[in-house]
Amino acid sequence: MSAPESLQATPSLQATVSSQSECSSIDGDHPDDVGIVDSPRGRSLLWFAATTLLGAFLVFQVQPIISKCVLPWFGGTPAVWTTCMLFFQVLLFGGYLYAHVLRTWCSPVWQAVIHLTLLCVAALMVPIEPSDAWKPSGTESPTFYLLLMLARHVGLPYFVLSSTGPLIQAWLSLQDSSERVYRLYALSNAGSLFALLSYPFLFEPVLSVSDQSTLWSMLFLGFVLIQGYVAASLLRMRSRGPSREANAVESDIPSSPVTRLQMGVWVALPALASVMLLVVTNHVCQDIAVVPFLWVLPLSLYLASFIVCFDSPQWYRPKPIAAVTLAALALIQGKAMLPGSIQLIAEASCYMVMLFGACLLCHGEVARLKPSTNHLTLYYALLSAGGALGGIIVAIVCPLLLNNHAELPFFVALVTALTFLLFFACRGWRRPDYDWAAASRLKYGALLVMVTPIITMAFVSKHRTIASQRNFFGVLTVREKPIGICLVHGSTLHGMQRHEPHQSQPTTYYGYESGVGHVIEAMQQERPALEIAVVGLGCGVLTTYGRPNDRFDLIEINPAVIEIADRHFTFMRDCPSQLERHLGDGRLVLERLTDKRFDLLVLDAFSSDAIPAHLLTCESMRLYKQRLADEGVLVIHTSNNHLELSPLVHRLGDDAGLESRMFEGIGDDSIGTTHSTWMILARQGHSIFQAPGLAGATSASAEQLRHAPLWTDQHHDLVSVLRLWQ
Repeated sequence: MSAPESLQATPSLQATVSSQSECSSIDGDHPDDVGIVDSPRGRSLLWFAATTLLGAFLVFQVQPIISKCVLPWFGGTPAVWTTCMLFFQVLLFGGYLYAHVLRTWCSPVWQAVIHLTLLCVAALMVPIEPSDAWKPSGTESPTFYLLLMLARHVGLPYFVLSSTGPLIQAWLSLQDSSERVYRLYALSNAGSLFALLSYPFLFEPVLSVSDQSTLWSMLFLGFVLIQGYVAASLLRMRSRGPSREANAVESDIPSSPVTRLQMGVWVALPALASVMLLVVTNHVCQDIAVVPFLWVLPLSLYLASFIVCFDSPQWYRPKPIAAVTLAALALIQGKAMLPGSIQLIAEASCYMVMLFGACLLCHGEVARLKPSTNHLTLYYALLSAGGALGGIIVAIVCPLLLNNHAELPFFVALVTALTFLLFFACRGWRRPDYDWAAASRLKYGALLVMVTPIITMAFVSKHRTIASQRNFFGVLTVREKPIGICLVHGSTLHGMQRHEPHQSQPTTYYGYESGVGHVIEAMQQERPALEIAVVGLGCGVLTTYGRPNDRFDLIEINPAVIEIADRHFTFMRDCPSQLERHLGDGRLVLERLTDKRFDLLVLDAFSSDAIPAHLLTCESMRLYKQRLADEGVLVIHTSNNHLELSPLVHRLGDDAGLESRMFEGIGDDSIGTTHSTWMILARQGHSIFQAPGLAGATSASAEQLRHAPLWTDQHHDLVSVLRLWQ
C-alpha cells in the first residue's frame, strides 16, 4: 500500500460522484447496486478541513472545561475525570454510530436535512456550565448523578461534535474516494491535541471557568454555521432509486468483505489503548494531584498516537516502538532502585512513554488494517466502540468487581506480554512485516513476562490486609502493622489505632506534638466546652481529644470511610463527646450549616496525595471564616508529598484578614506518629499564637505573601504549587 498524497487545503476538489457505483452492505459481503447520484461541483477541501479542525478542537476542549466545573462538587476525586472520560467515550461511539447509520441508510439530501436539524437543536443547549441547582446533596450515586448532569448540559452538543470526523470524511468521499480521505482523521486528532495542550497553558490560567464555558459556547455556534454550510451542499444532490448507501463511490483501495476477525481487532486494540489511558491517568492523579495538566498529558499522548498512525503508514515502525516501550516498562518495575529525589519524575515519565508506546502499537495496527472508504463509517464506529468499551471497563466494571486498583498491574502486564510478542514477531526495524510463527513459539515466554510482576506484587506486601473497599472515591485499605491497624487511601495514611492499652492515644499526623494537637490542648485549657468541625473523617483519630462537654461535627464525602471507621476502629465509639456525622463534600456541607459557629474548624480532606483545590480558594476561606465563632481557630493539614500548599494558605489567610502560622511536627515511629505540617489561622493577635506548644510556629514572610498563588473558584492552578523535586 503506497503512502497517501499530502493533504492540501487550497484548491477545490474537482472529483464528482460517478453515475454508477457499487455499495457494500454493512458486513461487506453483498454489494448492492445503487441509483444514479448527480453532484454539482463540490465544496473546497478548505471547508472540510475547517469543520474537522474546529469540531475536534471543541470535542476535546469541552472535556477539561466541564470536568473542572463539576470537580469541586464531588470532592476533587480522580474518579470525576474517569467518569467524564467514560461519558465522552460512550457518546463518541454514539456519534460515530450515528454517522455510520446516516451514511448507510440515507441519501445525501436526507443526511443534510437530518444533520442540519440536529445542529439547530444542539445550538439551543448552550451555554454548558451547570448551575448551582445541580450541586449534589451527598446522598446521590456520584457516578450516575455525574453522568446525568453531563448528559443534560453537554450531551447533545458533544454528540453532534463527535459525529463530525466520520461524517465529514464520508461527505468528502463523495468528491474524493482515495485513501487520503483517511488523513482527515489525523487532522482531526491534531485539532484535538491542540485543544488539550492549549487548555492548561493558554485558557486555564487566563480565563475563569465561566468565561471558558462562554467562549466554548460561542465557538460551538460558529461550528454550527460552518458545518451547516458544508451540509447544505448535499441538498443539491439528486438520487434516483432506493439505496442502502447512496453516497458510496468506488475507492482507490479495492473493496473486500470485512471479516469478523477484522472487526474484532478494530474493537479490541482501541479498547486496550483506552484502558491504558485511563488506568495510567488514574495512577498519576492519585499519586500527584487532580489537576487538568495531569489529565491532559496522557490524553495528548493518546491522541498523538492517532496522528502518527493515520497521517502516513511510513511513520508506524512497530519494532523500535516496542523496544522503547519494553525499556520503559522495565524502568517502571525497577523504580525503587532510583534515588528518592527523582522517583516521581522518573516514574511519571516512564508511564507516559509506556502509554505512548502502547497506544502507537494498538492504533498503528488498527490503521494498518483499515478498509476501503466504502467501509469508512463502520470502521470508525467499531474503533470508537473499542474506546467506549475501555472506559466502561475502567469506570464501571473494575470498581464493581475489584476492591483495589489491580487493573493497573494487570493491564500493564498484558501490554508487556503483547509488546514482547510484537517485538519478536516483527522482522525488520523499518516496516510492519511480521513472522507470526516466531511469535507463536515465544507465547510461553510472553506469558511468563506477564504473570511474574503480578505474582511478585502479590507476595511483597509488608503488612497484612484486614479489609479493602473500593468505590467512586478510590480504594480504602485497612492494614495491620506491628503497633496497630491503619487506614490507607491510595498511597496516603489516613490514621492508625494502636493496640491495647494505647488504643485511645492520637497517632499519625494528629499526635500530641502535632500542630492540631497543640491547638486543641491550648483551647481546652481555656474553655470547658468546644464546638469542633472536622472536614475529612479518616478513621476518627481526632475524636480522641473529645471531652464529655465537647461536640464534634464530622464531615466526610466518602460513605465507605464512615463504614470502615465504625467497623474496624473504636475511636468514635470510645469518644465521650457528642458526635454528629454529615455525608457530603466538606464545602457544600458547611454551606448548608448556616446556624453553626465553631470554636475549631479542622480541614483534613485529602484523597491520596491530592487535596481538592476548591477547598483552598478565596471563596472557601470566606466560608470558613463565617463558620468560625468570634474566637474561632481554623487549622488546615497541608502535609503533602508533591504539593507545596503552605505559602498558598498564608496568602489566602492574609486575603481573608486572618493571621497564619505554620507548624511542623516531628513524628515518632515508636508511638505511631508521623511528620506533619499544619497551618493555624485566626484573627490578628489571637491568643492561640501565644500558646507555649506553638512557639516553633512560623509566620509568612513578605516574599511569600507577595509571590504565593491566590486561588479563586474561577482561577486555580495546581501546577503553581507542584513540587517535583524533593
